Amino acid sequence: MSSGEASSSGLSLEGLDDVEEFPWVNDGEGSSMSWERFSDVYDLMQMGNKAFRANRFDEAINCYSRAHNIKRGDPIILSNRCATYLRSSQFLKQRPPSASEYRPLSGLDPTIHAGLALKDAEKVMSIRINSITSYILKAHALILVRSLIEVLDSHNYNR
Repeated sequence: MSSGEASSSGLSLEGLDDVEEFPWVNDGEGSSMSWERFSDVYDLMQMGNKAFRANRFDEAINCYSRAHNIKRGDPIILSNRCATYLRSSQFLKQRPPSASEYRPLSGLDPTIHAGLALKDAEKVMSIRINSITSYILKAHALILVRSLIEVLDSHNYNR
């Protein structure tokens, strides 16, 4: 799956072709997280990654959010959810209006997803200061937020 292709708006999600695998190691948690809870997080991450790779973004976001509720502040969970928000936002942005007539979508709009991606990217940056991935995620989120705001402004201006 190649998300490095440019969209009609010129935005390319280069570097977000896939999500990170969650390691089967309960490191740094000591006794604060039981193996049962860790196993739940691991399973949710596996399901989220599988959903991401199948372009089932709402399902992936749900899995990553549930994992985050159990293990807050984990950079892999946050970066995977961020990447999924970005991919979902890009998908919704590129979806032609005619597609909604035949198969309407419910849920958040691309602007909200882009904003949530930016929040997750900033959290990842604060945890993984030296990670290039965190900067790539934030850059993509900022570009997407800006492009969506420009589209909304243009639409409001043309009314």
